[in-house]
Amino acid sequence: MASESYKVPEKMIKNVFDLNPWYFSKAYEEYLAFLHRLNDSVVGVHTTADMRCSDLVIDFIDMLDTLEKWIDEIPLEDTSEQRFGNKAYRRFYERLCKEATELLSRVLPPNTQGALIELVPYFTEAFGNATRIDYGSGHEANFLILLFCLQKMHVFTDNDNQVLVLRIFHKYLRVCRHLQMKFKMEPAGSRGVHAIDDFQFAPFIFGSAQLIGSKNLVPDSYLKETVVEANAHLSLFLDCVKFINQTKTGPFHEHSNQLWNISAVPHWKKVNSGMFKMYEGEVLKKFPVVQHMMFGSLFSFDRSETMKESTEDCIPASHDPSMPPIACQMPQRAPAQHGMFSFQIPSVANTSTVRSSSVVESGDLRNLHKEKHPEEHCPPPMAEP
Repeated sequence: MASESYKVPEKMIKNVFDLNPWYFSKAYEEYLAFLHRLNDSVVGVHTTADMRCSDLVIDFIDMLDTLEKWIDEIPLEDTSEQRFGNKAYRRFYERLCKEATELLSRVLPPNTQGALIELVPYFTEAFGNATRIDYGSGHEANFLILLFCLQKMHVFTDNDNQVLVLRIFHKYLRVCRHLQMKFKMEPAGSRGVHAIDDFQFAPFIFGSAQLIGSKNLVPDSYLKETVVEANAHLSLFLDCVKFINQTKTGPFHEHSNQLWNISAVPHWKKVNSGMFKMYEGEVLKKFPVVQHMMFGSLFSFDRSETMKESTEDCIPASHDPSMPPIACQMPQRAPAQHGMFSFQIPSVANTSTVRSSSVVESGDLRNLHKEKHPEEHCPPPMAEP
């Protein structure tokens, strides 16, 4: 791509009515496909597995290591009147914005230097917000979008996918945790116990893929702290649970209720597919998160050509072109898919936990209410005033 075709990315999702164009954009389609490629590359692969790192990958990790050294160099400010957010973080962010272009230019090949105007904003927005001193899944997405753009520019290839997840993204997690702990950063838009984690999401996706096929570790294994401690080095998922155990107190089912519920899923493949659905629902389709996303020539807000073709296929030949297109017939939902994950519906009222892989069919659920109870009746209409 010629340097003159790169542009400074800008925010395009300015209200809820912009969400629909976002769902059908090239960026949405290509970014999700990129995450699936990363995910597929680490299925059954431990974090500590040997893998070849190119000089470019090593330079990228060294750059992130430089950021971590900055964190240690910045003294904290007095926060006696604050619960969250040490203002010293703003000094880190100021230095990041000032030196970001130079840091990335050292890493990028000479023929891609023209893309810096488009890449730098994703890089600077990947480590939190200086105004609110917070960090969340939207900032994490910016780093993944940066990696997506670099792969789209052929700086990285599909052969680098394992390294992108288990070396570069893993190092990025270390830097972000260092920031979160030292500067007491606030979770951005956290839903508390209803969120899978206060800060991260993607490592739970990739980490669950790493555990697919594991014979020793099943989903409810991560409820045992000793098991997590012994195996955190094998998976990003378990590594995240270990960090939660270190930073939160109280019963696990209270401070991490979503994770506790997911432990009932019978196998890691189901957890992994559910994580993708949850990521779409809780991150990519949430206006408070995606309103901050930036779009340029690489991460494009233009409508996907695939979506255009699928829309055209739904329009019959006899359809009047002056009229709006007829809505496509959506495929029927597969039976027994209740929400993000499939669980067995307990047949006994006082059953509280589910550990079986069998699932009640949706049709069976509907039959439960097919006939009215003998005492059921419709109330009489209200009298006219």
